[in-house]
Amino acid sequence: MNALMSEKEDCFGGQLRLAFVVPRYGDTLVGGAETFARHLAEQLVAHGLARVTVLTTCVNDLGTWRNELPPGKSYLNGVEVLRFPVAHLYRNPTRSSQLQRRLVQSGVLRVTEQFEWVDYLHHSPELYWHLQQNRHVYRLAFFIPYLYGTSYYGSMVNPSQSILWPCLHDEPMAYLAPTRRMLQACRGVLFNCPPEQELAQRLGIRPPRPYVVGGGFDDRRGDAARFRERQQFFDPFVLYAGRWELAKGVGELATFFVEYKKRRPGPLKLVVMGNCDASTVAHPDIIPIGFQPEAEKLDVYAAADALIQPSLMESFSIVLMEAWLAGAPVIVPRHCSVTSYHVQQSRGGLVYHEFEEFMTVLDKLSGDAAARQSMGQSGRAYVLREYNWGTVLERFRRALETWLSPS
Repeated sequence: MNALMSEKEDCFGGQLRLAFVVPRYGDTLVGGAETFARHLAEQLVAHGLARVTVLTTCVNDLGTWRNELPPGKSYLNGVEVLRFPVAHLYRNPTRSSQLQRRLVQSGVLRVTEQFEWVDYLHHSPELYWHLQQNRHVYRLAFFIPYLYGTSYYGSMVNPSQSILWPCLHDEPMAYLAPTRRMLQACRGVLFNCPPEQELAQRLGIRPPRPYVVGGGFDDRRGDAARFRERQQFFDPFVLYAGRWELAKGVGELATFFVEYKKRRPGPLKLVVMGNCDASTVAHPDIIPIGFQPEAEKLDVYAAADALIQPSLMESFSIVLMEAWLAGAPVIVPRHCSVTSYHVQQSRGGLVYHEFEEFMTVLDKLSGDAAARQSMGQSGRAYVLREYNWGTVLERFRRALETWLSPS
């Protein structure tokens, strides 16, 4: 990496300067794209591999899109952060909601309406102006994820310097003409795992200079006994970790688990770690424990019989890697190409489709401690082999060589 830096000197003392453009940024935010961007930026800066400036908005909550944070420069864990306000003046909320509803329900919008939908996303003209004015400062600008105005508009300011980091899912927005144009007009595309790149190919997208990098993880362990003592919780349980929302497949998970408990009465619980209103999971065997501090999160994974990740829309799945680091096996739906790929590569869990298969898998893992341990350790070895920071940074270095080459 340092050899590459010396060959690609710029006006900042020879250190490669990169921009990461993300709708929101912070160390308390929950979301895979935000976590990916923050962790990679911090690693690049900490290792002296690049000077990274995060360009983001003053928004903290993507539900309201209010400008809650002050604009201007700040630093987080050594990374420079520039915040710009979102402009709401030009939006038509009624028309935007109408287009969004039709897109999600039917997946059908006329091409002109597709571009109109992009126009009505939340935008930051000041951020776009900064990109234009500083086009000679940043060698490359990375836009993550693809779904937001900051990526659709921002990447088109200087497409020859834009690297899309889409976190692509098989969803209606991925099929839009503006999405295809964005992914094919940029300098390169960074994918999180091979199935995500394969999805782009199935969608007929032929991005220039694609490269699979993936997320990086430190070698950490959890302590099951510490969690149980801290929470005074001693029943066996399977774990769901993340946002409790329908798009994550939690409706089916709750239905399957409640039916499982009808057929298999006993002490097994489903623990929900993350943002979950207890009223939405009103069942005595579904236990919300809310967000857990980063230092304690792996303890919860370590105590679980298994992590269940029911989402079909993943581009990597950080929670799988965290569970495996803690030595817990995972259960994922067969038809999620990303998570089933990780399970196949690692031998760190089991897959299911319909309820009967879900029940068989849960019976297997809840009743076989040796199988749980074997799969958990296989998963842990997979993370440490494929997604340790040294390996990930080396893949990123090779990607940079591709993107910075003149050809």
